[in-house]
Amino acid sequence: MAVAVIGAGPGGLAAAKSLLERGLRPVVFERAPAIGGVWRADGAAWPGMTTNLSHPLCAFSDLPWPAATPDFPTRQQVEEYLHRYVRRFGLDAYLRLGHEVRAVERDGDGWIVTHRERERFDAVIVASGVYSRPHVPRLPGRFAGVALHSSGYRTAAELPDGPVVVAGMSFSGSEIAAELAEAGRAVTLVASRPMWLLPRYVDGVPRDLISFTRQRATLSPAEANRRFHELGANPGRFDSRLWLDPDSSAPPFTLPTHRLPERLADGSVRLEPGRVARLDRDAVVLDTGVRLPCATVLWCTGYHVDLPFLSAPDRSALGFEPDDLLQPLLLHRCTFAPGLPRMAFVGLYRGPFFAVLELQARWAAAVLSGAQAPPSGMREGVAAEARIRAARPRPQFPHGDYVGLADTIAAELGVLPDLSPGGEHYDALWRGPVVAAHYRLCGPGSDPEAAARQLLRNPG
Repeated sequence: MAVAVIGAGPGGLAAAKSLLERGLRPVVFERAPAIGGVWRADGAAWPGMTTNLSHPLCAFSDLPWPAATPDFPTRQQVEEYLHRYVRRFGLDAYLRLGHEVRAVERDGDGWIVTHRERERFDAVIVASGVYSRPHVPRLPGRFAGVALHSSGYRTAAELPDGPVVVAGMSFSGSEIAAELAEAGRAVTLVASRPMWLLPRYVDGVPRDLISFTRQRATLSPAEANRRFHELGANPGRFDSRLWLDPDSSAPPFTLPTHRLPERLADGSVRLEPGRVARLDRDAVVLDTGVRLPCATVLWCTGYHVDLPFLSAPDRSALGFEPDDLLQPLLLHRCTFAPGLPRMAFVGLYRGPFFAVLELQARWAAAVLSGAQAPPSGMREGVAAEARIRAARPRPQFPHGDYVGLADTIAAELGVLPDLSPGGEHYDALWRGPVVAAHYRLCGPGSDPEAAARQLLRNPG
C-alpha cells in the first residue's frame, strides 16, 4: 500500500517513519531541494533564530537530543537533528526532493497525485505545514526602501543602512527586533496589541518544562492575567501606552522572551502601539497617525496555510478559510476530515509540538493501514473546531492546551500512559514535562525501556 506524503518538514518525516512502522510504503514529496521545512537553510527561519520551545519539547520519542544541546537550539541545530532522524530511520529512500505536488484528486478509493507526472496512491497525508504563504498586508501607498517578510530575513548586515521598522510583536518580531538592536541598528517595534513578556526561565529551568505538565494549574483568563502581572511581565513597564490591565478577564496573549525586555530597558528597541495603515516613500504611517521614517520594513505578520493542490470541493470539506490566520482548517483532532476518506493531516495547526506531530503521524498510519478504524465522532470534533474559530475575543492559539491535545490523540491511538497514582512512572508523568516519549511507554509501537530513559533526562 503506497501513501503520498506532502511535505518533508518535521511532520512529513514523522509521517514517513510511522507509515513504515505499519508496513506501508511512503513517498514523500517536497518542493524544496532539501528536507526540514522552515528549519532548512533557505526556509523561513533565519540563522540567528532559536526554537521558542526548549529541546525536550522539540524531540521525537525515539531520537533524543545530544546531552550538550543548548536549552533552545538554533535553526541549524534543528536542521541537523532532522537529518539525523532521516539517517537513523532510513527515510532517504522514500524522499522525492524538488518535486512540487500540483494536484491531488480523488480516484475511486484512492488518490491521483500530480507532480512531474501523474501517480496513483492508496492514501495521502498532507504535511505541508502552517508556514505555507507569508502574510503581508495590502496597504495603500508605495515604499521606496526595502520591505520584506520575516521569512526573507537573514542577518542585519544584509539590510540597508538606516532605521528599521519591525511590524508585529510576536515571537519572530520580538527576536528579530532584538537581534537588529544588538547589531547596532535603530529599531522601532510596532505592536498591534500588547503581550505579556514572560521570562524563558524560572529558577534556571526553561519555563515550558514547568508549564507543560499534567499537574499544571488551570487558570481562568483573569487568574492568568493577574499571575503574569505579578511576574513583572507587563509591557507597560516600558511604555505606558501598552499597559495591560491585570484585572482583565480577556484571554491573555503571551510572548516568551528574555532578549526583548533587555533591549527595551536599554532603549535600543522602541515600542510603538498601532498597526501600519499606509506606506510612504521613506516611512510607514500607523493607524494612530504616527509616521515612522525608515529604510527597511520587516513584516512579522504571520503566515497563511496554502493548499493549492486540493480541489475546491475538497478544500470546502475541510472548512478551509485561508485568510483566517488563527483557525484556517476544521479537522477532527487536527488530523482527520469527515468528507475526505483515506486522507490525513499532520502538523496543520498553529503551535505544533513534536509530540503532537508524532502522535498525529502514528494515528494517521494506524487508520490508513487498517490497523485501527477511522475515528468516531468526527462531526462533533469538527464542530468543536468551528466553535474555536467563532470564539470572540479570539484566543492567541486555537489549541493552547498542548498537553490536553496530546493526551486526547494518544487516547484515540491507545498509547496514553498509565496515569494512576500507582503507575510505575507516576512522578515523571505528572510533574515532568509532557514529551513524545510518554507515548512510547505502552500500546502499539511501544518501547518502554527507551521511553523510560528519556523520562529520566527531563526535570520532573
